[in-house]
Amino acid sequence: MKDLKLRSISSIFYVLIMLSALIHPYSFMIVMYTSALIVLFEYGKVLRKDPEYLDFLKRWNQDYSLFVSTEFFPIFMVTLFGLLPLIGPALNFPNIEEADVIYYIFIIVYLILYPILLLFLISKKKIYGSYTNKAWPMFLVTVSLILLVSSPLLNIDFEKFRIYMITYLVLIWGVDSAGYFIGLKFGKKKLYESVSPKKTIEGVYGSVIFTLVFGFYLSQVFEIETLVSIASSLMICFFAIMGDLIQSKIKRQLNVKDFGNWIKGHGGLFDRLDSILFSFPFFYIIIIIFENVS
Repeated sequence: MKDLKLRSISSIFYVLIMLSALIHPYSFMIVMYTSALIVLFEYGKVLRKDPEYLDFLKRWNQDYSLFVSTEFFPIFMVTLFGLLPLIGPALNFPNIEEADVIYYIFIIVYLILYPILLLFLISKKKIYGSYTNKAWPMFLVTVSLILLVSSPLLNIDFEKFRIYMITYLVLIWGVDSAGYFIGLKFGKKKLYESVSPKKTIEGVYGSVIFTLVFGFYLSQVFEIETLVSIASSLMICFFAIMGDLIQSKIKRQLNVKDFGNWIKGHGGLFDRLDSILFSFPFFYIIIIIFENVS
């Protein structure tokens, strides 16, 4: 009961912050940029304590500065490209449409690397080898953060973006909550015990049922073709669940329970945003398709 209470309080806290950020494009960018810095520092803090990662840096003579080797590049990327819609005019991007190609490139790279993570997850192989830089999954997180930070000013009316984001966040939180509560009440069969012992197949069924209902509801409210609405919702549901599993595997291979400890037993911001960080690029693609088709 105590665990459920803490989970509910923390969820409400994050919901209020995310929704209040949607008041204005700049407020959303500020909240997302601040969140990005926290997530990257949490990830970096874990990496800098990992013996194999430190050994990798020494092997390649990159141990001169742990911050430069670990957090600096991702933070630089998020700052430059995440805030490009704001600093674009100073960089000779008077029209942000000219910069869209940069974000499309990021999406393409993400789509190339993401299946590799899924492959390692499904095959039960290690994400990291003894000669592999353990920071490489951090690049996918960085790309997702770049898209999150820059998204409200990328060639789309903010009123429409606000509706898109609220819909997306409700779906993500619904998928997580339905999976958690159904799994807690009826869960018996483990989904992937070696990676995420608490996640159950019954919980996934709960998430899928919620997604089907939510997708149908969206089709009626926004007059979207039912099949398209449900298919899009199911795609986000899938990547949200996969994001949870991928992050769990990353944590296990880094030998940590959580990336942070904002709320005891519930991890840091990265732990709370895993479903969003590994599904938002695909939601971003859906927005692009909807905007170009409609």
